[in-house]
Amino acid sequence: MREELIHMVVEVIMPKMGETAEKGKIVKWLKKEGEKVEKGEPLLEIETEKTTIEVEARASGILRKVLAKEGEELPIATVIAYIGEKDEPLPEQTVRVSQPSITTAIKETGEVTLEKREKLEVKEGLKIKVSPLAKKIAEEKGVDLSKVIGTGPEGRITKEDVLNYLASKPPAPIVKETVLEAAIPEFHIVPMSSMRRAIAKKMAESKMHVPHFYVSMEIDMTEAAKMRENLIQSFEAKTGVRLSFTHLIIKAVAMALKEYPQLNSSLDGENIKIWRDINIGIAVSLDDGLIVPVLRGADRMDLLQISSETERLITRAREKKLREEEYSGGTFTISNMGPLGVESFIAIINIPETAILATGKISEKPVIQNGQITIRKMMNATLSADHRIVDGSVAAKFLNRVKQILEAPYNLIMPM
Repeated sequence: MREELIHMVVEVIMPKMGETAEKGKIVKWLKKEGEKVEKGEPLLEIETEKTTIEVEARASGILRKVLAKEGEELPIATVIAYIGEKDEPLPEQTVRVSQPSITTAIKETGEVTLEKREKLEVKEGLKIKVSPLAKKIAEEKGVDLSKVIGTGPEGRITKEDVLNYLASKPPAPIVKETVLEAAIPEFHIVPMSSMRRAIAKKMAESKMHVPHFYVSMEIDMTEAAKMRENLIQSFEAKTGVRLSFTHLIIKAVAMALKEYPQLNSSLDGENIKIWRDINIGIAVSLDDGLIVPVLRGADRMDLLQISSETERLITRAREKKLREEEYSGGTFTISNMGPLGVESFIAIINIPETAILATGKISEKPVIQNGQITIRKMMNATLSADHRIVDGSVAAKFLNRVKQILEAPYNLIMPM
């Protein structure tokens, strides 16, 4: 008896990326409906809270049906497409209704009464979205917002929508409107990206719940600069990577954290978790936000490995191709804004970590040494720390140890 191969339709779902991720935004479909796909082949790009990633096909077959469009933001685990064989029946599809469906109903049926609109909202699980300014103008003009078509994000009714609605009616000039318009500066609204929203939420949470304190020192980078110049060619020949000051700082911090593990920790209720691994995050700026790729086991790497792996991670971060394990699990973060010309700054702790080190540009300054004025290459460094976990003396000792290592930099290339 001949066995027949049984195929099954496979759901493509919005994946969960990260512990806090609740939604993902479809950036681009890499395959079109009706095209053949192979298991493991990139199927689409999605934007998560931290990066843009490629989602691979879970099965081979034909992309039978795409349920979500580019630009849509959907909860995780939502079915967004089906992969199957050409003639396989697809599951019954539940139509996801969004705000534009109300707008479509208004366009098709004309003005919709508040009662009708409320019925639509109950049916679709939605409410009228309206900006505060649009609401204020509508109240002053006596406009029924159920009759206004929203053109903002997700059908939000804007000031312009209310004014356009009024313009389509017989004119009834009111002095208040002129005064109101004159008092409002021109602006345009830019919706937050998923990444920007995640950054805003995390930074606000950090400043609200974590008692920050700050310790600053000037570090003499003269000898580090000389050593770097001597090593640039050999490092580049071996790895194709140009040795940077960021690489030196990472190595120094990893060495100092082994001596002061209190800074390599997290708060867990009334307990302090001191991490065995030293996983250093490197803050990387992107056009639309910030991401922190993580250099895992930095304390077990030599300077050559640190330079090579750091540049690999930074390149992947800027190409928005980081995998979850490459931007999670950090235990300490470094933010170096020296290349951007910043003299000094204070960074917000990347919770749930205990501390973050902010470093500025290296500048030539007059310094008194042995009673003589000399020109040295100096760098400002500021440590932000969680006062619930460490006190000022421990933070100062740690930062002073980082300073000592960088000012005697040949320790950075000693065998481990």
